[in-house]
Amino acid sequence: MPLLYSCVACDSVVLADHADVVGNFEAATQQILDRTDSSKFSRHTYSVNQYNYHVLTKQGFTFLAIADQEFPMRISFAYLEKIGEKFFSGTLPQRASNAKPYEFRRDFSPILSSCIVQFNKTREVDNMAELHGQVEDVKGVMNQNIEKILERGENLEQLQERTTQLNLNADRFQSQAVRLRRKMWWQNQKVVIALVVVSLLIVGIVSLIICWQEGVFKKK
Repeated sequence: MPLLYSCVACDSVVLADHADVVGNFEAATQQILDRTDSSKFSRHTYSVNQYNYHVLTKQGFTFLAIADQEFPMRISFAYLEKIGEKFFSGTLPQRASNAKPYEFRRDFSPILSSCIVQFNKTREVDNMAELHGQVEDVKGVMNQNIEKILERGENLEQLQERTTQLNLNADRFQSQAVRLRRKMWWQNQKVVIALVVVSLLIVGIVSLIICWQEGVFKKK
């Protein structure tokens, strides 16, 4: 099932939207926008009736798409990332602070429409969306790790020192491992040499005993 509706908003003010079907999506959309913090990056999905409301926030803007619950979530978020890239590539973000509701319909609604048509072709974009979703998941984990580091008050210099120390420890460990392998090899060689010498001595002694018993050393 396809994407049905999409919009871009600054805080809770809808700047542009597009609907592929007739429906009363504005009320639920406004409720979601009113409780969404667009100041930091986030991705959320809300289920309302038989629809999923997918929300992407970044840099003070909210990008929202509505789709049937059967529509793949990763494609919905790939669509939101795409319209976000197109929105930030122009001058609209600079004009948004003083914009009135739906002021960007003429500028951006056609882009929303064309992207909906593109991403509704599920089979063609499924692989791209899956890869994009994996990249975004990695980025999300990295962002969380960075936030945790900043919360602990660690700065970049400390991180660099730790990285340098880890590299030194790794080099030291490698050197010790090489020396240990050499030491073990020499020990093994010493054991082998000792065994060979002992074996030769035993063979020599046994040979002497046999020769003595056979009278090899007796005078004729």
